[in-house]
Amino acid sequence: MGYLVWFGIVALVFALMHYFTELNSRQKGLITLLVTLFVIGAIAYNIQSDRERSRVIAIELQYRQGKNLICHGIDVNNTTFSYSDGTQSFIGNPGTAHEQQILNARECQ
Repeated sequence: MGYLVWFGIVALVFALMHYFTELNSRQKGLITLLVTLFVIGAIAYNIQSDRERSRVIAIELQYRQGKNLICHGIDVNNTTFSYSDGTQSFIGNPGTAHEQQILNARECQ
């Protein structure tokens, strides 16, 4: 629904340009195209960010359920690594082979 509002804004900008400016048709079309591309880019970025966030949440859930994850070829679980919510990364626990090693959750499977 929110995306329709942005396209409505593009249409409103076009209407305002059409009736209240002295730009020629080519200039109006170019401005409308640029605004439309900007809005489409913002929508695409939001969709990609939502997908990435969902993926990291799923990885975190698997970790919290005690399942093994593979990150850069390393077996990650809740006995050898701790999870940092703030950085969304796994940090090797003291006394393990991966002590102090940091692995980004985005790079896990």
